[in-house]
Amino acid sequence: MALFIMALTINPNAKKEHPDLEHFIDESLNAFKKNNVKVKDLYATLGRYDYLATFEAPDQVLAFRIASQINNLGILETETWPVVPYDEFSQLIK
Repeated sequence: MALFIMALTINPNAKKEHPDLEHFIDESLNAFKKNNVKVKDLYATLGRYDYLATFEAPDQVLAFRIASQINNLGILETETWPVVPYDEFSQLIK
């Protein structure tokens, strides 16, 4: 399984249009469940992004599908990065 980090930002228009924003965020995050992918960690942040999620997926195609499904709902905007644990990366560059 490949490891991914997804950074999510609330779409500014969604903040104005949806008084029950929490419900719509939860609906957006259901894209993981619908694709049988478990989120390992989900964090709220005070920085550039509103949330950071880590998850494992069998390949980039599924990770991209999930990101596209989330983006298509118009509530959250995503950036998705494949990542390698530092120890594994260190072995690659030796």
